[in-house]
Amino acid sequence: MKAKIIAVANHKGGVGKTASVATIGAILAAKGKKVLLMDLDTQANLTRHFFAEIPSRIVYHAIRERKDLPIYPVRQNLDLTPSGLEMAGIEIEMTNMRRREDVLKDLLEPQKSRYDFILLDCPPSLGLITMNALAAANKLIVPMKTDLMSSYGLNMMDTFCAEMQDLNPGIHIDFIFFNIYEKGQTMTDIVEADVRAKYGDRVLDTVVRKNNDVAKAAFEYTDVVTAYPGSNGSADFQTLVDELLEKL
Repeated sequence: MKAKIIAVANHKGGVGKTASVATIGAILAAKGKKVLLMDLDTQANLTRHFFAEIPSRIVYHAIRERKDLPIYPVRQNLDLTPSGLEMAGIEIEMTNMRRREDVLKDLLEPQKSRYDFILLDCPPSLGLITMNALAAANKLIVPMKTDLMSSYGLNMMDTFCAEMQDLNPGIHIDFIFFNIYEKGQTMTDIVEADVRAKYGDRVLDTVVRKNNDVAKAAFEYTDVVTAYPGSNGSADFQTLVDELLEKL
């Protein structure tokens, strides 16, 4: 067993990235896959999806010390490496580190044989932490809304990947999916058509409709599939994961 390391990123915030990581991870775990979720965002929203209290040791400490990645069980087949407010200053602390772009890659190396999937929830920026995630990943998924700002964020991810070829040759956007999707909005058809024309079959057929149950689940320290299995959000993400597994 060797894990697929999947970075989930978009330079644009507010695209439902964290909820997507939590839900995709939960579905994969329910299918019997061994999954590690890694929260790399200062806001620690992925951590708060599953834990009422942030653990004392988080990813910040592992990056700073370059050892002992903290891993906490969530449920059967699903583990989490948490984040916290300390991550706000980690990029400054990494400035003088040797091979600073490969810190995360080195930390994940011992975990590759333990998991089927490692999902990296990246911050909505193109700084050193996202660079570390893309250096470590062998797949990149970009969730986006059907609006102009999300489209700009997608283009910036494309450019960022092109600039990272020396660190991770071949890293590129593997899959794109439309999230918080609202059919009938002014820009929806225009943006969707433009992205599908440009990226072709890298854009997943499945769209995840806007659904309040996805957000509500986070307040209950869980994911939408567990909390609201009959919801549109649950159904859409189940279909999305099936499509991802088929294409992976």
